[in-house]
Amino acid sequence: MTDISDLLIIKELQLPHKSIALDWCHAASGRPSFGGVYAFWWRRGAQNFYDLLQNKSLHFPGPHGISLELKITLDSLEVAQNGLLPLYVGKATDIAKRVGLHVKLKTRRTVEADAVNGICKRMTTSCQVRDRLDRLFPNYPDTRTLALDNLALSYVRLDGPGSFVERFFFEDLAVGILRPIFNVDSER
Repeated sequence: MTDISDLLIIKELQLPHKSIALDWCHAASGRPSFGGVYAFWWRRGAQNFYDLLQNKSLHFPGPHGISLELKITLDSLEVAQNGLLPLYVGKATDIAKRVGLHVKLKTRRTVEADAVNGICKRMTTSCQVRDRLDRLFPNYPDTRTLALDNLALSYVRLDGPGSFVERFFFEDLAVGILRPIFNVDSER
């Protein structure tokens, strides 16, 4: 069984890129074109993240159209045992491809700055990391460099026949233990 400590090992201290495009040729650990569970981290710690925030609330659609608000405080940011702030945990059959979908580096912003103080749709269902960065940093006309300058990546390989079950449970376990703020969503 996979241990959560495996996910705490950072594989890419900075997302591998050339200009504003992912470039796995520059990856410290190679291109993760396999299945597994991955985590995005704010590599400068919780205090730095909190101090830089321009908007300290995320808004979600709740049941029956109720608007739900998550106010971000320094106390709500859980630092992991590796000293970093986990932002998002996910699972994929091709981690490299999924990372690209999350950071959407061909797009300056995924959420317009004037839409961050209420409920608005995500650009896609797979760009949750950039979506949250755009909502929390509305004063950046282009959040791509914010992502590239501050995000780290870790992952655990869980590949092969039947591994979807292991990925499913390990992702849930990691979200429960690490409590990454970008995974927060509401029930419908």
